[in-house]
Amino acid sequence: MNPDHIPFTPAARAEDIPPGTCKPVDVNGRSVLIAHLPDGFRAVENRCSHAASPLDASRILRGGQVLCPLHGARFDLKTGAAKTAPAFRPIAVYQIRVIDGWVQVAVPPKIMVVAAPRPFGYGAP
Repeated sequence: MNPDHIPFTPAARAEDIPPGTCKPVDVNGRSVLIAHLPDGFRAVENRCSHAASPLDASRILRGGQVLCPLHGARFDLKTGAAKTAPAFRPIAVYQIRVIDGWVQVAVPPKIMVVAAPRPFGYGAP
């Protein structure tokens, strides 16, 4: 899906995310972490790329990074880049805007993959 065609969804009131804090929200079946940095809001995937643990129990660090509370990996909230081990893969970053006091995030819908049922009598290999 083209990122320019993903609709924005109201996710939280701007006043509910004070500067220097972050808030987890669910948008289109995905957990998203909205952070309020000195230069505005950022939205990233609320999941560490190392251990798949949520980042929402974290705090925003100097330099606009978030710390995974499980193993200490750090992620850049602007780019999603993994900044320290044990994480090496980035996390997703989502477009964000504020309109009429609402923080809106453009998050692609989560696609559910369902396996087709096996015909009767077809056993596992």
